[in-house]
Amino acid sequence: MRSLQAMEIRGLITRLLGPCHLRHLILCSLGLYSILVQSVHCRHHDIGSSVAHQLGSKYSQSSSLSSSSQSSSSLAEEATLNKDSGHGDSVRIVDAELGTLEREHIHSTTTRRRGLTRRESSSDATDSDPLVITTDKGKIRGTTLEAPSGKKVDAWMGIPYAQPPLGPLRFRHPRPAERWTGVLNATKPPNSCVQIVDTVFGDFPGATMWNPNTPLSEDCLYINVVVPRPRPKNAAVMLWIFGGSFYSGTATLDVYDHRTLASEENVIVVSLQYRVASLGFLFLGTPEAPGNAGLFDQNLALRWVRDNIHRFGGDPSRVTLFGESAGAVSVSLHLLSALSRDLFQRAILQSGSPTAPWALVSREEATLRALRLAEAVNCPHDATKLSDAVECLRTKDPNELVDNEWGTLGICEFPFVPVVDGAFLDETPQRSLASGRFKKTDILTGSNTEEGYYFIIYYLTELLRKEEGVTVTREEFLQAVRELNPYVNGAARQAIVFEYTDWIEPDNPNSNRDALDKMVGDYHFTCNVNEFAQRYAEEGNNVFMYLYTHRSKGNPWPRWTGVMHGDEINYVFGEPLNSALGYQDDEKDFSRKIMRYWSNFAKTGNPNPSTPSVDLPEWPKHTAHGRHYLELGLNTTFVGRGPRLRQCAFWKKYLPQLVAATSNLQVTPAPSVPCESSSTSYRSTLLLIVTLLLVTRFKI
Repeated sequence: MRSLQAMEIRGLITRLLGPCHLRHLILCSLGLYSILVQSVHCRHHDIGSSVAHQLGSKYSQSSSLSSSSQSSSSLAEEATLNKDSGHGDSVRIVDAELGTLEREHIHSTTTRRRGLTRRESSSDATDSDPLVITTDKGKIRGTTLEAPSGKKVDAWMGIPYAQPPLGPLRFRHPRPAERWTGVLNATKPPNSCVQIVDTVFGDFPGATMWNPNTPLSEDCLYINVVVPRPRPKNAAVMLWIFGGSFYSGTATLDVYDHRTLASEENVIVVSLQYRVASLGFLFLGTPEAPGNAGLFDQNLALRWVRDNIHRFGGDPSRVTLFGESAGAVSVSLHLLSALSRDLFQRAILQSGSPTAPWALVSREEATLRALRLAEAVNCPHDATKLSDAVECLRTKDPNELVDNEWGTLGICEFPFVPVVDGAFLDETPQRSLASGRFKKTDILTGSNTEEGYYFIIYYLTELLRKEEGVTVTREEFLQAVRELNPYVNGAARQAIVFEYTDWIEPDNPNSNRDALDKMVGDYHFTCNVNEFAQRYAEEGNNVFMYLYTHRSKGNPWPRWTGVMHGDEINYVFGEPLNSALGYQDDEKDFSRKIMRYWSNFAKTGNPNPSTPSVDLPEWPKHTAHGRHYLELGLNTTFVGRGPRLRQCAFWKKYLPQLVAATSNLQVTPAPSVPCESSSTSYRSTLLLIVTLLLVTRFKI
């Protein structure tokens, strides 16, 4: 991978900084939301998951359409699913209203879009073919692939788990896939869901590695399954949920190639596509646009795994969800949702938590954003006629919708994210965690040392625009703190400046630059991960926590960016074992260690081996009192406490108290008056000082 220096970054941004929505992306991923407003959210450029390199076969075409009796059966099945899931009568009524008319629309749409929907069925397979699996919807044919190590795996890619969410199904909760006849070819990676593509850095591989690598389409609700050979019996299942700030991502990225993890650790690796951006998370609080469609996609995929994974040699009682960033937030929301808790056993959360300020938005804000999008694409946007807005939005080209989403934003927000909808989520994550209403199970979680740099690198380059290296003067640091904390008052901003200043060298430009990384990383990632782990530990669950510290020797980003958000993913999926990619031998060994920790946890709920091993250092539990974590570095076995306990106490305990205590105080320059007439001004100033002193004494 080629390297990108600071000057190259500046040049690329100057030439390539593209459309308005990408400018919003850069600014929005940086803001630090009000400490008191828990419905805010911001986020970064996450990632995804899946089976990458594959062999043979072409995209086929649509299978034969189901008969009317099969459609009726599917409707009945969906009604049962809705009843079991607790979606409520309103959802079932909507289904009844759509009925045959909606099915007919999908059939005609599928016929028109044959090249982008289901692959053609064939009838030449036999029951003796080990690559032909009979699922609950019909037969599928897979393919045999070779991992970089030379080991073989069997893969089924692009298995439909839901009906294509087209026409009247756009924005709605998903419907289970209909049955098909013959054998469906599942030998090619599926479409990626419609989303914007990042072009800010041109063809720089550090950015393009996260762009979708299969065709974009609304017809994208598919599952991939990769199984080691020989075929296991009752193997542990690891189900990956990709990230991407809920506006991007795909399960087919090369960095999520499932072959190595499956073949080296003898686990079944599953990944799924789910709708992102407005197509997955537009909310108007109506049956036509109920919100959280992307989360319901995931939920339906989990149900498919529960009902079918045994046919591939998997154990449905040993399914572990794992995801990074928005994928980790998704995993955490399944832990909180009553609809999902019983569909899996354990969870791995990499750099994500439901309490992150970018993870959810309020119903009111979500509705406002939806109406702003409607206005941007010339649709009705009257808040009293929401059905008119949805009807119009369904007629728009999906690319027009995602291209106009960023115009719906205020400062520092991602346009369409999960919401407390009353169906998937009944309450805020903060309330669920405080009350203990979440799945009691084992979790493995952690964060990286420089979580903030992936986002602020854009901000810094755009802010400074100077010829020398990317550094931050004291004045620029103070300006950045003001701009990145727009929702807190002056007293809170001064506290943030104080907390993140290097008081040994307050004017050091490198220290000021690094302080911005820590500020963004602590607030948006590390401290929320810590909070989630602490709450789980307090309930007596087994919690294992890590701090990831290894920077790949071939990392294309400038060295000062350190270990950024998402840098651990390559090692989780075993990418270093691919000799063609140039990783060093010690990095290959390190990846083997990471894969073994993750797979041990998926198999037993404990990342440690059953017998002690010199190759795998002991990973202590993260208890409510001890708060231990394992540093995951190339040559380290360090065990610490935290991490960053003091900084997280600042964000989670001290700063909210400070904001609350000073919210009604305004400090303005006092007019020049005689001393004997200034008692009122003096008392106001004294009150502020006393308040700050009292807050400072708050025990953290």
